[in-house]
Amino acid sequence: MEAVLFVIGMVLLAGLLGLLYWGYWNARKLDRQIQRGDPSLLTTSTYKREEVIQAPQGSVIMEGQIVQLPGQYTQAIPVQHSQLQE
Repeated sequence: MEAVLFVIGMVLLAGLLGLLYWGYWNARKLDRQIQRGDPSLLTTSTYKREEVIQAPQGSVIMEGQIVQLPGQYTQAIPVQHSQLQE
């Protein structure tokens, strides 16, 4: 019985050490990506959004929105952009 408990304890200890190493490795990988300024950090790889905009020829398209159709005048919506500080 003691041998079984010892083996279970060793397996649990090995699992804990494996999780600690995995977390350390992921943290180092993330640090390297941040230092390089990896653009993949700004998006998620699990969800890619693709938007198709259909507009008549001659339309003005800005920031994904149709703001002017031929013969129609509308006001563009100002969009603020935030940039990363270095």
